Amino acid sequence: MVQIFPKEYKMVKKLLLTMLICGGIANAELIKVTEQVAVTKPYTKKVKTGQRCYEDTVEQSVPCGDHDTNTIGIDTLLGAVIGVAVGNQIGRGNGRAVAKVVGGLGGAYAANQTRDGNMCKTYHQVTKCDPTYDYITQDVTVGYKNCAMYKGQKVCKESKEPLEYLDVTQRIYVH
Repeated sequence: MVQIFPKEYKMVKKLLLTMLICGGIANAELIKVTEQVAVTKPYTKKVKTGQRCYEDTVEQSVPCGDHDTNTIGIDTLLGAVIGVAVGNQIGRGNGRAVAKVVGGLGGAYAANQTRDGNMCKTYHQVTKCDPTYDYITQDVTVGYKNCAMYKGQKVCKESKEPLEYLDVTQRIYVH
């Protein structure tokens, strides 16, 4: 009788398990695929189908027209009066008189110049068009389910491309 020590026993056990596992992997076979089913998923995309047009009123700022800045209007007179009133608060004697004249002229000039920047609003009709979209859902193939019969059982594998054969590996598990 051969005596096996615990250390050698573990080594022999590992060697036997390795042989069994390798033997199980060596039992790989190629089997012909008998059924292929396309695997699809819904895919929704936005498609431009036309346009929707409508009339719209557009507001636009434009210069108010040609104004002669050399004419005297109410705004110029009011600017002159305010300028004289401010000039009256400055200085004494002849200085006050000069301040009134300068204030009146400055106020009139400032008021007269504001006419150049006047903008008026104008409105006009325009046709605007917006695109219209529809959402279309289509089934898109994302892969294939390849099936075959192996030892009385249906074996399936999914792949991106259709397969002619399945590689079946039989594993042996030892507990």
